[in-house]
Amino acid sequence: DSRTRRRTERPRRMPATRFALALLFVLLCGCLRIGVGTEERSPRWKAEGLPRWEEAFRQADPCWRGADGDASVLLSASRILWLFGDTWITNPDARGRHGGRVIRNSLAIEDVATGRPGKIRFFWWENAEEARAPFQPKQATGWLWPLSGVRLGETLLVFFVQVVETADAELGFELSGSVLASVSNPDDPPSEWRVDSWDTPFFSHSRAGDTVFGSACLPLEGLLYIYGYREEWSLGPEGRRVLIARAPEAALKSVDFSGWRFFAGDHWTGDVSGASPLFDGAATEMSVSWFPAERSFIAVYSYCGLSPNIVCRTAPRPEGPWSDPTVLYECPEASWNENYFCYGGKAHPELATTGNELIVTYSANSWDFDDLSKDLRLYWPRFIRVVRR
Repeated sequence: DSRTRRRTERPRRMPATRFALALLFVLLCGCLRIGVGTEERSPRWKAEGLPRWEEAFRQADPCWRGADGDASVLLSASRILWLFGDTWITNPDARGRHGGRVIRNSLAIEDVATGRPGKIRFFWWENAEEARAPFQPKQATGWLWPLSGVRLGETLLVFFVQVVETADAELGFELSGSVLASVSNPDDPPSEWRVDSWDTPFFSHSRAGDTVFGSACLPLEGLLYIYGYREEWSLGPEGRRVLIARAPEAALKSVDFSGWRFFAGDHWTGDVSGASPLFDGAATEMSVSWFPAERSFIAVYSYCGLSPNIVCRTAPRPEGPWSDPTVLYECPEASWNENYFCYGGKAHPELATTGNELIVTYSANSWDFDDLSKDLRLYWPRFIRVVRR
C-alpha cells in the first residue's frame, strides 16, 4: 500500500528531455505566445510581493523543493488544501535541487491563519521504489495535472487533465482526457483519503485544439459553475476561449454528468457543442471568485496562459458579460533571463483579509532545465497582494 512520508533515500532524477516536454506543454497551453498583450493598464490597482508567504512554502519541508500549479481549496474554517502540478522532490540534505526528481503532482494542507502563513504540511506517496504523485490515472499510462477544486458538503472534488506520451504528437505527448476526482473523507489525513475518479464526457481533443472543463469552479446558490476552454488555433494566438457550465451541487456530488448545462449566449443547453465563448486570450488555469470591492465576479489569470502579465476581468454574473482585461501585475522574472517565463496566475479568495484585496500566486520557470537546478528563485509559488485603490 502507498503511504504518505518524507523521502529519505536518494530519489532518481527525472530525465531532462522528459521535463522539457512538460515545459513544452505549458508553451502549447500558452497560445504559443510570450509577451505583453493589448490589455488595459489601470492605476486602480496596486501590487506588492509577499516574501513571507513565499518563504513559508520554501521552508515547510526539506524534501519539497518547488512546484507549479498552486490551486487552493478551502477545506474548512481551519484548513486549506493546496494542489500542485510537477513537483521537485529531493533528499532532505540535498544542495538545492541537486539529485532531485519530478513527480507529476503533490498536495499540501495549510492551517488557516488570518493575514499570515499557517503551518504547511506537504504530501506525496511512495511505493517500494520511489516517490510518486498522490493522484494517479486509472489507466497505467500517463499522468494527472490538477486544475481546480471545491468542497461541497462532505465531498471534495478536484478537476484534472490527463496527459500521455505519444510518438504521434509533434511534442511527444498530448492531452488524453479530463478527469473529475472525488474524495469522500477530506477531513481525514490525505494518506487515508478514499478517492474515486471519472472521465468527464465533455473533453475533446483534435489538432485544432482541445476542449476541457475544470479550469476554475465557483459554488453559488446551490449550483457549481465550472469554467473551461475551447481552443481554436486557426484564430491565432488568442484562440483559447473560456466556456462555462453549471450543474446542481447534488449532481456533482453524485457524479451525474447529465445535470450539466452549458451557457449558449442567451440560454443554458445540455449540448456542449452549443456552448458560447465568454472571452478569448484565456489560460488553462485561472480563478473566478466574488470580489466585494467591485460587487462583481472577478477572473484572474496569466494573459493567454503564458505571459508576464497577470490580468483580471469582472462581470456581474458568473457567465458575464465580462469586461476587457486589465493588467494587475507584470511578473519581473521574465526579464531576468531570456529563457525565463511566467504563467499560472490565479487568486485565492480564502487568503484575502479585506474586501478590496486579492492574494495571487503565479509560477516562474525556465526553458533551460539546468536553470531550475541552479537558480532557486524559480519554480516556487510566487505570492503577490493586489489592492483595489
